[in-house]
Amino acid sequence: MKAIGLVFLFPLLMAGCSGCTEPPPEEPPLTPTNIIVILDTSDRVSKAKHPNQAQKDIHIAKEIVEIFKEQVSQSSYIESFDRLAFAVPKQPNTDPIPATLIDGLKMWSTEKSRQAGAPAFRTKQADLIQAADQLYQFVEMQNQFTGADIWDWFRSSGEGYLKQQMDNYIICVSDGYLDFNASIQHNRIRRGKKTSYIPYGQVGRFRENPNWEQVFDAEGHGLLEIGKDFSSFDVKFLMVEMELRHMGDYEILVKYWDLWLQSMGITDTQFERTESGTLAVAEKIREFIPIKTSSAVP
Repeated sequence: MKAIGLVFLFPLLMAGCSGCTEPPPEEPPLTPTNIIVILDTSDRVSKAKHPNQAQKDIHIAKEIVEIFKEQVSQSSYIESFDRLAFAVPKQPNTDPIPATLIDGLKMWSTEKSRQAGAPAFRTKQADLIQAADQLYQFVEMQNQFTGADIWDWFRSSGEGYLKQQMDNYIICVSDGYLDFNASIQHNRIRRGKKTSYIPYGQVGRFRENPNWEQVFDAEGHGLLEIGKDFSSFDVKFLMVEMELRHMGDYEILVKYWDLWLQSMGITDTQFERTESGTLAVAEKIREFIPIKTSSAVP
């Protein structure tokens, strides 16, 4: 009798499950994006020397903010843990940039702003762009430019901007030259051929030597290592707006930067010449920071 009962019951169970489908697997959450933009506000943005550079930098800043907005929107704003911060390396012996300006150059969500959604984001977006404008207005009024200390920024501040379990991207908006006023450069740290700046005189000597790279390696030239290991952050680095004083300098500058960045565990390094044009620079940044999408996000 039990066997007969099961024979009749099995078709009923099958009929009851007709049309049943497996629930779609849950997609993993998007890995948050952490974008750090290093702004070189040395004499490359001096109105007297380069009257259009500040506006070009602001245009790049706006493009990066727009990319950040597109990324945040993929998480419908309320689920976003993405971060964006503009960093301004100090210039020795110049007036410090007001802390209120620096604070305004950071943008990431809090529990409160996530609940507020898109309107709160748009307000913060406008505030950040305004802070960028004010930054360049402040810098352009400086009486002197001594050189942006990007080397020291990586040594003293870089790790504080990087975040574990995020995709870390550093965009360095710089002409690629890391030099200072003569009086300052004379007192910079150096060990043998390794220096905490890029000696422009040495760049010129390399430029005139067809075998410069062999000499560079054999004599141990380069930027002085800072003893930091950022490999656990999986950092990607892009330098844009490389305004070359001499066309032969590009490969030499890249050599200095690339070896130094690799000494910190940053192996994905890219460099973009200014000659490419503003539109090409914007396209390069979009290629550098791909927008992560999820089919689960409306």
